[in-house]
Amino acid sequence: MQERLENALLFWKKEDTIAATKDVEGLSESLRGFKRGAVIETIESLFVIMVIFLGIRTYYAQPFRIPTGSMQPSLNGITIKPLADNEEMPSAPERVWNAITLGSSYSEIIAENAKKIVDLRTERYLFLFTRTRIYFSDGSQETVPCASGAVAEYLMQQGKLGRMLMPGEVIVRARMDAGDMVVVNRMAYHFRRPELGETFVFDTRGINTNVPAAMPDQSSASNYIKRLCGLPGDTVSIDEPNLVVNGKTATQEKVSDVSACKPPYNSTGYNAINRTRDASVYYQAYMTEGASVSLKQNADNPNLNEYLALGDNTVNSKDSRYWGPVRQFNILGPAFLALWPFTEHWGYVE
Repeated sequence: MQERLENALLFWKKEDTIAATKDVEGLSESLRGFKRGAVIETIESLFVIMVIFLGIRTYYAQPFRIPTGSMQPSLNGITIKPLADNEEMPSAPERVWNAITLGSSYSEIIAENAKKIVDLRTERYLFLFTRTRIYFSDGSQETVPCASGAVAEYLMQQGKLGRMLMPGEVIVRARMDAGDMVVVNRMAYHFRRPELGETFVFDTRGINTNVPAAMPDQSSASNYIKRLCGLPGDTVSIDEPNLVVNGKTATQEKVSDVSACKPPYNSTGYNAINRTRDASVYYQAYMTEGASVSLKQNADNPNLNEYLALGDNTVNSKDSRYWGPVRQFNILGPAFLALWPFTEHWGYVE
């Protein structure tokens, strides 16, 4: 009975799913119960509450924090903005208000003695937040509430990497804006097929994201968020700046926005991996310039169906162009709600 229900869900067979569900309900109602003591009832109630919480997160709605700028301007990743030398740190009340409403935080790190930066590592804290731990040559450490890719770019622009930092020198003085926190509907694809053009979240099991040009904070992530740009059975290519699906220019709203190259979208639209521009990854890339890819459709095992995942910000996105298709067993669900911070992105995700 369980196998019948699982197969019905896997192949999106509505009638079989309804019938199998009724059979399971009937069997459950026919089972005899037994009398429980008060202690057992209390423990069971607490257990049920925990199971419901974990069940909602695992099977229905899961929060997901966007770590990078690969989906900008549709969705924001974590960004770091330097403060000018003459710009004062905000007052404590203003910092608290910015943290609550905009997810902003501030960091000021000054070298106490001569030392060099030797390593940057992204780590999770409080389940949903990302920070970078900075390791120095003298054995000291500092943390910055931002992903390591953004921190590395900031330090490089400020000229802090690869040299000795002097006592009293400012290492970091910046404002960090949190990436959008979206809610993923993990039930949606049990009842409908994924749709071209929607934003979706997937895990990286079986996907080799560690291509030479991979971003540090992306290559170590277990979940990605991209736009679904190709379905099983589709043939997809890129005719810069357009995305071409089955011989026709894709016209889904957000896909068209990327192709139009109008601000705030980048000026390049969709671009495939170029032999000259991307020489270090060209021969390993999945989607190269002038070529098309055919996404596999597996009738015997839909879990092996293939999907194409591309970022809206193609100049700053390591996606299917580099490491290939996403299989159906990787997909968690569509992102349907931007929960926080309270910026222009708050609300329904397109």
